[in-house]
Amino acid sequence: MLAEAAQTNSANAQIVAALRQASAETGSDFRYLLRTAMRESGLKSQAQSSTSSACGLFQFVDQTWLGLIKQNGAKYGLGACAEKIASDGNGRYGVAQKADREAILALRKDPRVAALMAGEFSKQTRAMLQASLGRDVNEGELYAAHFLGPAAAARLIAMKSSSPEANAADAFPQAAAANRNVFYRADGSAKTVREVYDWTQKQPCAGAPADAPAAKPVTAAAPLQEGDDLLMGTLGWQPSRPNFSALSDGDDAKSLAPMPFLLTPGVMDVLAGLVPSHR
Repeated sequence: MLAEAAQTNSANAQIVAALRQASAETGSDFRYLLRTAMRESGLKSQAQSSTSSACGLFQFVDQTWLGLIKQNGAKYGLGACAEKIASDGNGRYGVAQKADREAILALRKDPRVAALMAGEFSKQTRAMLQASLGRDVNEGELYAAHFLGPAAAARLIAMKSSSPEANAADAFPQAAAANRNVFYRADGSAKTVREVYDWTQKQPCAGAPADAPAAKPVTAAAPLQEGDDLLMGTLGWQPSRPNFSALSDGDDAKSLAPMPFLLTPGVMDVLAGLVPSHR
């Protein structure tokens, strides 16, 4: 048991290091990346959803991931992967060779690649939410964009004010189908928009009540502050909803800003294994 605990701590330390590096390279908030990874996968880079194609540290679904790699792979040394991905013009992405597709999707399990993509994605979704809402967004609202997508998250936030008692499962049926414990109560009844919004505001391990104060606004590359040592001490926490998927299948993936990226041995193996293109 001690050996297993030591192995888990070592894996967590490597993941936290990847998150720190991604925060520094992308200018995203380390605390947000850490908390999101904890909520999504319990810091398990190999996590696989049983209700959708969501996979990896941040539980990106297939279509979202293919879109991210297609639009941004070359900026991170993954140009060969990006070239293998084709868009049908309607927001859907495909890969001709099954082996190539599986290899590209497997990159979700690489903590460095996943963390960098999550960092850049968080910056873009924050900008989109701020433009839509006309104000700063807090960490919980940014997290809502991670699992609903920025457009749907903006709608959730707007509905929280305009129709807070509306049936959230009816408003977001695709997300509700993949995440029943987020959208339904223990007795099977549907939660309201207000309840789902309040859920996004809760931090891992916090056990905050539904009427707890809103999360603080997210700031780029925010340093660790007083109290974050407590967060770091909860790395053994497990997500209460392991079947959660980041962005429902079919949602669009947005382009990210370029940042330098150092290829890891695992990523190099993926690149080396791609089927050569014949031009």
